[in-house]
Amino acid sequence: MKIRTLLLMLAVFAGTPAMAGEAAFKSFDIPTALTFPTRLAVDVHDTVWFIESNLNKIGRFQPETAVFSDHDIPSRGSIPSDIATDSQGRVWIVEMDANQVGVYDPVADSFLEFDIPTMDSAPYRVVADRENNIWFTEFYGNKVGRFNPEQERFDEYPIPTADSRPAGIAADHNGVVWFVETQGNKLGRLDPADGAIREFELPLPFEAPVDLVVDASGKVWIGGRKGHSLIMFDPEAEGFTTHAMPNRGVCDDMAVSNDGNILCTLKTSSKIAMFKPASAEFLEINVVLGKSQPNGIGVDSNNNVWFADTLKHSLFRLDGPMIRDLWPK
Repeated sequence: MKIRTLLLMLAVFAGTPAMAGEAAFKSFDIPTALTFPTRLAVDVHDTVWFIESNLNKIGRFQPETAVFSDHDIPSRGSIPSDIATDSQGRVWIVEMDANQVGVYDPVADSFLEFDIPTMDSAPYRVVADRENNIWFTEFYGNKVGRFNPEQERFDEYPIPTADSRPAGIAADHNGVVWFVETQGNKLGRLDPADGAIREFELPLPFEAPVDLVVDASGKVWIGGRKGHSLIMFDPEAEGFTTHAMPNRGVCDDMAVSNDGNILCTLKTSSKIAMFKPASAEFLEINVVLGKSQPNGIGVDSNNNVWFADTLKHSLFRLDGPMIRDLWPK
């Protein structure tokens, strides 16, 4: 299948909208000094939450008022590695060095932490399912973990492949949990009903995948790294389709837009990549002048795309309708 690559150059100075229009593209400088924002999540109220790993904090940005705030993680030097929100607006993180799952309640302004049963498990990625169970991968523990907030109970599920180094995790609309094995080079499927895990070998060797997302149709999208590829897995056909990334790009964090496009920040460049499954076309957006390091990415209810730029110490917003109009008709 022929893949068409589109390039768009948007120049922007900190705090100044691009020439495409004030609503089209904006950056927001994080006021806390020496902040390196990494992973990002958008909650049910369109508030943007992000990790400030070097300061051991989580940050909050409220777009309606353009107000930032910081919230200290109770355990010092916890090394937070990922962030997610649930349907109640609670903010969840996993802490690699503290070996904990943490939750911040914005309404109560309270922070709680829970010790993971497996010692030194190195929790790496986290997601909330439709019932607000919290799922996470244990990079060194070689397990998938589940935390039930109501019962404050952990369940852990060993991965069949030894030393698989599980990373990215997602839950589909049926509650099935999917995860990637960075060293095992596999896609895993966990059925919460019985805890059974199935594994699927990735089509290319040594991909070292780190993240994945599930779209509204239940298809799983994986960011291949060594092979510079975007990989789709169809659960019904149990088959993979591979798309070569333009310019040998490498997917870092991933998200799905409200209209079904696959989004990712590119580890090897200062760009955002978008893929339209219906036409197998890529769109690359170079969003800043000079060096940049896009990291966490998410989408709000208006289909605006948000991402954290670690090097620029900023959050960026791309207007959803503007991006839609860039695709060829």
